[in-house]
Amino acid sequence: MNIKNKYLFAGLLLLILSPTAMAAPIFTNHYIEDYSNCSVKPLNDNSVAVSFQANIADIREQLVQTDEPISLSRHNALLSLYFYNYDGSTNTNIQLSDIHNLTLNGSSPKKMSNSIQEIHFNVNSSSAPGGHYYSVSFNVSPNILKSIRIGATVGRTLTSSRGKVLVLSSKGISFSPTGHQCASFDPQSGIAPQALKVDPKFHLASAVWQLASLDLDHLLENTAEGRGLDAPMISPQANSFCINYHAMGTQDTRYMISANNRNGLSTSGQQFKLIEKSGSNVINYHVELEETGRSETSISLPKERKFIQLKNNNGGMEQMCWSPKVLAYSTKTTDKGSYSDTLYFTITPQS
Repeated sequence: MNIKNKYLFAGLLLLILSPTAMAAPIFTNHYIEDYSNCSVKPLNDNSVAVSFQANIADIREQLVQTDEPISLSRHNALLSLYFYNYDGSTNTNIQLSDIHNLTLNGSSPKKMSNSIQEIHFNVNSSSAPGGHYYSVSFNVSPNILKSIRIGATVGRTLTSSRGKVLVLSSKGISFSPTGHQCASFDPQSGIAPQALKVDPKFHLASAVWQLASLDLDHLLENTAEGRGLDAPMISPQANSFCINYHAMGTQDTRYMISANNRNGLSTSGQQFKLIEKSGSNVINYHVELEETGRSETSISLPKERKFIQLKNNNGGMEQMCWSPKVLAYSTKTTDKGSYSDTLYFTITPQS
């Protein structure tokens, strides 16, 4: 008898609680007219800034067909966010705590849960002029996103005698690959929006490669034998050739490195030229850039234009470094003196 009473009590408890629980959101095609002012862009600290405006349709009929009147709350706004990985799969790791400076018509979200697909706002009429649009903006924390594929939709809370119903627009919003235009997004389709195409913004610091003094006799001898003379650098470890770039959102991952110089090429076109400061004497040279542990990515300049493969699986900064090796060749005008040249490196995406 005691066991039966326990089952009866549990059943009554469920009947009491069920009317107050919110069901899964209902999607409607009538709530949003269109979107405007769309923008998504990575910032220097590897965070991502997002903003858009949802223009609400002139609703003259009930959004959800039911057998009883349902009132549309003017103040309880909803926002649902969707994030996707590089391969188009859903990114389930993003939580509301990863989103900062989130506002809808100037209002901050109500702290109801950490879910990003049911974000509630209490929008005052004074903060929503005319009540005809939602202006949304937020930042994603630094180094959270490895690929920038973001979708969103908005809605409101409906109230009936049976409880509250969440209604979201099936007409969602995403962003063009440039990040400056609105693009359509269906939150029910499971299809990821286009990824933002991000410029890696290569950074190469200027460097002075100072060579140690060369023995003129050894230089002449090695050149006569068809071999260049290794010209060691002073502080070689401090003179690595390094490229720094933003990996987040990078899609064009193959880039070509080439180089030209101030003094021009040798007669054969196979070497650069070091010119003595008087302008009369020349030493030819070429540069080998060797990436540690990856001989296939070594670059011989000036004769090679080498493609490099960027990483795109990291949300932060990446770096690729090569150790420079200089081989010198004497010419008919080579003599004692101080020689110099300037190299200019160019990095271009694969066409």
